[in-house]
Amino acid sequence: MTMVYVQNKDGKPLMPTTRYCYVRLLLKEKKARVVCTTPFTIQLNYDTPDITQDLILGIDPGRTNIGVAVVKEDGQCVFSAHLETRNKEVPLLMKKRAAFRRQHRTQDRRRKRQRRAIAAGTTVESNTIERLLPGYEKPVVCHYIRNEEARFNNRSRPQGWLTPTANHLLQAHINLIAKIAKFLPITKVVVELNRFAFMAMDNPNIHRWEYQQGPLYGLGSVDDAVYAQQDGHCLFCKKPIDHYHHVVPRHKGGSETLANRCGLCEKHHALVHKDKAWAEKLVTRKGGMNKKYHALSVLNQIIPFLMEYLGRETPYDVYATDGKSTKGFRIAKNVPKEHYTDAYCIACSILDANTKVSTPAEPFELKQFRRHDRQACIRQMVDRKYLLDGKVVAANRHKAIEQRSDSLEEFREAYGDAAVSQLTVRLHSPQYKDMARIMPGAVMDFDGIVGVFQGSEGFHNGKPDYYKSTKGAKVLTKRCALLAQNAGMVFIPA
Repeated sequence: MTMVYVQNKDGKPLMPTTRYCYVRLLLKEKKARVVCTTPFTIQLNYDTPDITQDLILGIDPGRTNIGVAVVKEDGQCVFSAHLETRNKEVPLLMKKRAAFRRQHRTQDRRRKRQRRAIAAGTTVESNTIERLLPGYEKPVVCHYIRNEEARFNNRSRPQGWLTPTANHLLQAHINLIAKIAKFLPITKVVVELNRFAFMAMDNPNIHRWEYQQGPLYGLGSVDDAVYAQQDGHCLFCKKPIDHYHHVVPRHKGGSETLANRCGLCEKHHALVHKDKAWAEKLVTRKGGMNKKYHALSVLNQIIPFLMEYLGRETPYDVYATDGKSTKGFRIAKNVPKEHYTDAYCIACSILDANTKVSTPAEPFELKQFRRHDRQACIRQMVDRKYLLDGKVVAANRHKAIEQRSDSLEEFREAYGDAAVSQLTVRLHSPQYKDMARIMPGAVMDFDGIVGVFQGSEGFHNGKPDYYKSTKGAKVLTKRCALLAQNAGMVFIPA
C-alpha cells in the first residue's frame, strides 16, 4: 500500500499514513500543502504534537546499486527504494581531468609567468607583500610569483584519506540516508557489514595458511601463472597460447608482473602489434581481469568510514549484520532476492524472530546525477574573436595550439597599433555560467507527463530541438516545461 509521508509545520518528519481521504480533505481546506509528489509528501500548516514510533532503516551497501528499506517494529515496510549511483563515472572523469591538466602544463604557462616575474623584478622570498594603493586606508596584500621550482612531490594526505571513487561512494550512502530522514522519523539504522576475502571467493575451500600464498605460488614463472589464469587459451579466443605479451611494453615502463602479462594466439598477437584499436581492446580486456573484485574492494574501504560517521554524526542507534544472516533470514521468510528486499531483511534482522514479515511493495527508483559539469568550463572555452567592421580578423591574443587563423599579436605586426585600436571584441557568455541551465536530473513536464530530464538531441542555432527523459521519451522543447532543477539524487516518477 502506497504511503503518504507527512511533515509538521517546521518540516520535521512525522509518521506516514494511508488515510487518503483525510489527506485529500487537509489539502482541500488548505491545512496542508504538497511538498513533493515522488514520494508523495505533505507538510501540515498547523501545530501538532511530535508523536512518532521507532522506524528502522536497513541499508544494503553497493557500488552501483544501493538498496534501502524502512520498517516498523511490527515488520511493516513503510518505504523501500533502489538507488543507481554514478560511481563508475568517477574514474573516467578523473582521467579526463588529468588529461586537461596535462595539456595545461604542456603550454608551460607557469614557467612563463615565472620568467616574466624575474624580468620585472617582482619575485620575493616571502609569500606576500603589502602595498598601499590609492583609495585604501590599509595596505593591501599582494601575492607575487616566487622564483622557485614546482612542488610536485611534497603533498601530504590527511588521515582517513580516500580515493575519489571511494569518497564519492561514501558520500552517496550518507546523502541517501539524509534524504530519507527528511520525510521519515528514523531512529535506528542497520548496515550489512561484509569483509570480502577475494581468495576465498575464488576458492571456497581455501585454508587459513593459504592466504599467505601469492598468485605465483607453486608456479615456475609469470608465464606459467598467465597460462593458469587463462586456462591455456588466448585472451580473445579459445585457441592455444602462442605468445606471452606485455600489455604495457617494456620500453614504456611495463613490468614483468602478472597484471602486465597476457597470453595471445598467433593471429591476435599480430593484430595487437599492427592495429592500435586491438591494442586498446587488449588493455580493456586485461584491465577487466585485474579489476575482477574492484567494486567489492571499494566497499571494503568505505564500510568502516560509514559506520564511524553514523555513530559520530547522527542521533540514530546503529546496528550491524552480515550477509550470511541476511541470506538465512531471506530464505526462511521466503523473500525474493533484490537490493531493496535485502535491505528489508537487514532492517528486520534486529526484530523479534517471531515478527510477521512480508515482501515490500514496488520500490521507489532513485538515480544519481551530476550536479555541476565542471568540464563544461573546458568545453565552453572558445577563442576570443576580434572583429573589424563586423568581420573576424583575429582570434586570441597569442596563437593557440593548432590555431590556423591569425592572432592579435600577428595582426598588430601586420597592420600596426592604429588598426588594432579599431577592433572590437565579441562578447561570449559561457553556458557553464548560466545558473538557470537545465542539467540532467531536472524534473520536467514532457507534454503532460512528469519525468526526469536525461539529455538533449538535435541542435539548431545553438539550441536543442528535443528533450529526452530517463524513460526514453523524446519531446519537442517547446512542449516541455521545467518543474524542478537537478537535486543530485532524484526520484524517478513511475
